[in-house]
Amino acid sequence: MNRYLLGISALLGTVATIAEQYVVLIILVAVVIVLDVISGLIRAAATGEPITSEKGTKGFWKKITLLFSMLFAFFLDLSVPYILEVVSISIPKMLLFGSIVGVYIILNESISITENILKANKHSVPKWLKKLLTGAKEKIDDMDEKEGDKK
Repeated sequence: MNRYLLGISALLGTVATIAEQYVVLIILVAVVIVLDVISGLIRAAATGEPITSEKGTKGFWKKITLLFSMLFAFFLDLSVPYILEVVSISIPKMLLFGSIVGVYIILNESISITENILKANKHSVPKWLKKLLTGAKEKIDDMDEKEGDKK
């Protein structure tokens, strides 16, 4: 019994630590995911596109993957400094994997929301908004490619 309580306490303590550090980011990601789902349903209704369980299942697992990638990034923020300390490599204690992945998810979902809105009603948001969001995402993607070129 005490082992179970210890395990549950450790798990809840870890979740509380992550939530405290990333609460705003977690809320923003959750909101943008919900808005993307809603905007997708609105687009489907406005365009007469059928809503199928296959599409819903596929979309559900995509959203779960997004949340899992953010959780993994939070894990990296917490574990990498400790691991590097064990092997005597000094880095700042605060890493930004979680923030970078969270912002990337927000950008991707915002692009999707904008596309859904434009497909439902092409006059409801300015088209430059999609270009702005896509440009920001592409800059992040370009950074990935430049890092790959250096190797």
